[in-house]
Amino acid sequence: MNEPSIPPDTFISAAMIRAARGLLNLSQTALGECLLPKLSRRTISKIETDAPGRPDERRRNVLKAIREALEGKGIEFLFGDADFVVGVRLRRGFN
Repeated sequence: MNEPSIPPDTFISAAMIRAARGLLNLSQTALGECLLPKLSRRTISKIETDAPGRPDERRRNVLKAIREALEGKGIEFLFGDADFVVGVRLRRGFN
């Protein structure tokens, strides 16, 4: 099965962020410190608990920064379609 090509501006969900942090054993504080500008643990917590929906421009920028930081640490986000499950995994070679 071929994995779909994922546009870089696709939004990650709160659950995907939590799962990615779990795979990396990364705290909310540590994730916030990986970002520029840095975000507080409280902000990361709020992002991880907010209801889904189309985010405003500021939230889109934060989600993009989080996605890029996590992908830089080896996380691969998987987005669903009819034949593919939504999820998160660690790329090979990252431990």
